[in-house]
Amino acid sequence: MKQLRMRIQSLLKNKMIQDGILSIGAKCIFYFVVNFVIYSLMHRRMGGTKYGEFVVLLGYVQVFAFGCGEALNHVRVLHQETDGERAADYRLIAILECVVGLVIFGSGLLSGELNIAERFMYAGVAILMMLRLYTECVFRIQINYRRILLSSVVCSVGYIIGFALYVAGLSWCVIFLCGEGVAVLYAAIVGGAFKSEHKKSAAFKTTLKNIVTLTFSYLISYMLIYSDRFILEALIDSELAGEYFNATYYGKLVAIVIPPITSVLLSNISKGTIELNRKMVRKTVAFSGMAIGFFFLAGIPGARLMMGILFPGSYKEVLSFIDIANLSLIVYYSCSIINMLAIRLCPYSLQVWVEVIYSVCYLVAGLIGTYLYGALGFAIGSLIINALRFVMLWLPVERRVRLEGNGGNS
Repeated sequence: MKQLRMRIQSLLKNKMIQDGILSIGAKCIFYFVVNFVIYSLMHRRMGGTKYGEFVVLLGYVQVFAFGCGEALNHVRVLHQETDGERAADYRLIAILECVVGLVIFGSGLLSGELNIAERFMYAGVAILMMLRLYTECVFRIQINYRRILLSSVVCSVGYIIGFALYVAGLSWCVIFLCGEGVAVLYAAIVGGAFKSEHKKSAAFKTTLKNIVTLTFSYLISYMLIYSDRFILEALIDSELAGEYFNATYYGKLVAIVIPPITSVLLSNISKGTIELNRKMVRKTVAFSGMAIGFFFLAGIPGARLMMGILFPGSYKEVLSFIDIANLSLIVYYSCSIINMLAIRLCPYSLQVWVEVIYSVCYLVAGLIGTYLYGALGFAIGSLIINALRFVMLWLPVERRVRLEGNGGNS
């Protein structure tokens, strides 16, 4: 027992493990406040149909924000050795993405029945969410996960303030404007996310090309992961889209654990702290497989418990597809670990090819499955294609480390 206690204490003193715990803690705080408190209360206030419409509108925002914000974040972290001279490049690209977001979401093409004032608030939500996801990179480059935790706390408090304003009679957009806005402000002031000591660098075109390539890949990926609500609304109705979204709350819990681990690994690999060799790749793949099995088994009772507590009115409606739908998300989020290796070891073009093939297969499987068997058919189709994506990312990584281990160049 004493040796076990000493072993645990030794592990907790490990900087990488500490960073992982802090990163997961940040995700837990944010996830609990937004999903368990904000969304649950919004569902009760809006009712099934209105809540389903909100979920679809939020999906458009999340596709844009995650696709653009995370691509910019990951490229900056991967090239942190030249961050000082390229900071102005990233700032300029972020401004361009803000303009694109304003045009897309302020135009009314995706805003449904929102009035003119709400359209610009809706555009503001997309822009601020994108910037929040991007600016977190400054803390990752510093490997300062305490500030990431504080950023999550600040963001969560902002969401609670925004929800109070929504209850007072303002648009639901104000919830996200407050939450995302204070997080961006925190990163700007504390992390200096938008500061630059130099003008646009000579490598701007290369940086822009890398970001555009990765953004295109990520946009496809997120468009598909949020397509459940789009397809179900189009083929069935918005209420079922909302129910499917609620039923996969457990699957989204994996996003609390897996991406933070990926973030810590990526930061340390970029710093050279971890050697990325064939042994490391195989350990990573094995960990991903074990994570999928563990989360799925734990989710059989866990997902039902969450639905019973948060959305009791929809409990019976989702029982037919809840397990498969959550497993599909678990497999998808577990791909982020393998994807991190692919970004580091393989050309950025691989991301595009994988996502193009994945998107075609995903849409075909999702549409056919929904048409034949409703939400259950969509869940089965998405699970099969998410597993295919895992394999498409893993095989090129395995080939690359095998060639490098044999002295090959590829």
